[in-house]
Amino acid sequence: MRAMQMRGWKMAGGLALALAVTAIWLVHKGSTDTPAGSGAAGASGWSMISPTAEAPDPAGSAPRVALTPDQVRTRLFKEGSFAGTEPSGDWCVAAGKLSPCPGLRKRFEYYILGLGEVSIADIKALVADEALKAHGEPLASQIMAIWDKYWQLRTYAWRNKFDQSDRSTWMPVFEEQKAVRRQILGADWAKAFFDQDEQHFKQYYDQLESGLPPPPDPGEPVPQMAPGKDPAAVRAERVARYGEAAADRLAKADEEWADWERRLAAARVEWDRLQSASNLSEAQRKQDMQAYINSHFKPDEHLRVQALLHL
Repeated sequence: MRAMQMRGWKMAGGLALALAVTAIWLVHKGSTDTPAGSGAAGASGWSMISPTAEAPDPAGSAPRVALTPDQVRTRLFKEGSFAGTEPSGDWCVAAGKLSPCPGLRKRFEYYILGLGEVSIADIKALVADEALKAHGEPLASQIMAIWDKYWQLRTYAWRNKFDQSDRSTWMPVFEEQKAVRRQILGADWAKAFFDQDEQHFKQYYDQLESGLPPPPDPGEPVPQMAPGKDPAAVRAERVARYGEAAADRLAKADEEWADWERRLAAARVEWDRLQSASNLSEAQRKQDMQAYINSHFKPDEHLRVQALLHL
């Protein structure tokens, strides 16, 4: 399925992260970039290039007929690439009030992915109709006012140019985008939409400027104890990656897991012994095994042990 579920946007390293955070919508005047939605989206559904405003029809061409919202739904959700997907994000309406939250940007971006299959005017009409059905006219009008500002930002002609190979260009692009976002959207909506991106970029930029190696990826598997592994080395790796407190918690979890494994192994041995005891009936075997479980396992472990031993 096309990446429209808008899962949490994980920043990549190098060019991908720099573009995604500092210049995700780097639009140059006169750009002929393909609109997002007419090709493959980014890894999590976010376009790495900003779609430009739709080009005017060639001279002499017939005027384009606008689609109704229902026709747009058919074009996207039944015949097009939105089939089988659900709108991501949120309208950011609570207690009858529109409040800044990042979900509205995700909701807008979900629909913008339809560019190329329908026009931006069609998408705007669909968003307006969806907002109207969800929250009524007054709130829909407020949502569409944010849409207009967001699209203005989406198609903004940036003055500073980003060059991934020249780090001296990064901060001017970042500062310009940060300022323009607040100028167009207002401080509250700009923070809601872009604060996390801006923090990620700043952390990445500062790490590069420091000359230090990047911190370990928290998405990597947690270093685990295993036969032949040096416990001290495993702990040192955990401390370097997560800190002392987290390493202590992981060590405690290791101990608890090892204790569980020992007790479960002993329970298997006991159940095998009882099953081979010819002097006991099946009911007596299960009764004795239940008594063993009661004395060696906590109440919240009983069902799990019984299931693992097929009692």
